[in-house]
Amino acid sequence: MMSVTCSKKSAFMAAGLALSLAFASTASSQQSQNKDERPLPSVAESTTIFRQLEPELQRFVDRQPRLPGQEKHVFVRITPDLSTGIVWIDLDSGYTPKGQTEFSEEFGDKLGEVEAELYEYLSGTVGFKYVIARIGGKTINEIFPPERLLKRKDQRSTRAASGPLPGLVLINPGHGKYFHHGENVWKYERPTPYAGTTNVYEDDVTPQYASTLDTYLTSRSYMYATDVRHTRDILMPFIEPESNLPWKDLAARYYIKSLLPNEGPKIWNLYPNGKPGNESLREYDEDVMARAKYANHINAETFISLHTNAAGPTARGALVMTQLDDPSSVQLSNNILCYMKEQINALENYSDFVIRPALVNGSNKAEVRDPEMPTALIEVAFHSNTEDAAALQDSAFRSAAMKGVEKGYRTFKKGETDCRPLTITNVPAVTGPPRRDIPYTVQFVGSPTYPLYLRSKVVTCPPNYLCSQNSTQYVSPGSAPGTLNAVARCTTAYPVSGSVIVLDRYLEDSDGVKSPMVRTSITCV
Repeated sequence: MMSVTCSKKSAFMAAGLALSLAFASTASSQQSQNKDERPLPSVAESTTIFRQLEPELQRFVDRQPRLPGQEKHVFVRITPDLSTGIVWIDLDSGYTPKGQTEFSEEFGDKLGEVEAELYEYLSGTVGFKYVIARIGGKTINEIFPPERLLKRKDQRSTRAASGPLPGLVLINPGHGKYFHHGENVWKYERPTPYAGTTNVYEDDVTPQYASTLDTYLTSRSYMYATDVRHTRDILMPFIEPESNLPWKDLAARYYIKSLLPNEGPKIWNLYPNGKPGNESLREYDEDVMARAKYANHINAETFISLHTNAAGPTARGALVMTQLDDPSSVQLSNNILCYMKEQINALENYSDFVIRPALVNGSNKAEVRDPEMPTALIEVAFHSNTEDAAALQDSAFRSAAMKGVEKGYRTFKKGETDCRPLTITNVPAVTGPPRRDIPYTVQFVGSPTYPLYLRSKVVTCPPNYLCSQNSTQYVSPGSAPGTLNAVARCTTAYPVSGSVIVLDRYLEDSDGVKSPMVRTSITCV
């Protein structure tokens, strides 16, 4: 969904900017960060990099096509906040189109491109928290406050007095077909096919991800997600009579219209005559706005949007956009990032797939800025990259990615506030006699999917001892969280006191998520 004019690598090449001094000792891509866990330099340690990047970002903004009313030249400054790790992009007030009085997706996209460009430069190079643009010293939410902030300020809301409906999760699979009034045809909202294909489109792929997420929410998060709904009628193959297309192919606006035929002026028919200069795209614009308004109307408790991304051909990986000013949305999104990484990287073919650790500012997107409940927008991968596009069409990748989103939601609802990859924290060395059970206890952290297995690999085995690669199954959590009771054995017909068996132990859950191995031993006496 996100549009970036060029990737970091291609931008460097196009501009001819010699940043080798700043980047020589670090990787130029997020992939390198995943492989090398050494901490990246902090924002406070990267002031030289910011000074070198500023002219390049200025050139990027200078090259951006202007919207009507935007000034031709806009001064750009990168202002890192050394204490918070936020990297601010300060733009002249002339970046806001003259006379514009309300938020528009076109303007949000422009601002988002600038943020995304700097995000691409910094990813894998600087350990930043967020990248956020300001215009004339104000964020877009300060210039054009979203309804949720105005209602919070006025202590009013369109949501029911009783608050959100517990357990109601609304899934928003991005895009779908809309009616173009200029050409009088139904068109994809995202008409560019996936890299390496001629007939695979984001509008058709995101419903597959939404259906998979629905399955995992209802089977694994049933104690929290008691009612799962969608903004599009993704499972309906029957024909919608006005378009003569299957319901599942259509954008959210049309499904919401069928559900709420009398709510057009408030939700799905906001621009009956189109926006000035954009009349042909009025139903496209209405669709963009309808998604969050529908979530607010039905009092959803959680709103999750699913998209695939686009940029230059080298950009890769998953990222999450959210409301950075809402702590609940930030927590939900961080949990989703944590467990998407866990689940996707557990697959051998995707062990180094990039999960970008820094949340992306979603204030430039109506479906992120307007919801009145915890919200996350997941860009699952870049369909403009050949490898990512292939991954997006792989059912194993789709399953792992949506398991991660579900687990992020579930742990958020459980109150988990830190990322907890499956890890053994203590597995003792034990000592005991031959041919008898030697009890011991394993301590671990994480949120595994049961059954859980404690597995062992033999490193060294004394002569005449029987050492096996054993596995112990735990069907469900025990009474003590994070604790597993196990037994070891010294098996031999010819015991020799002081013999030592060296083992690597690790945990593996039923999703195939494995903890790092921990070396331990059994001393036989």
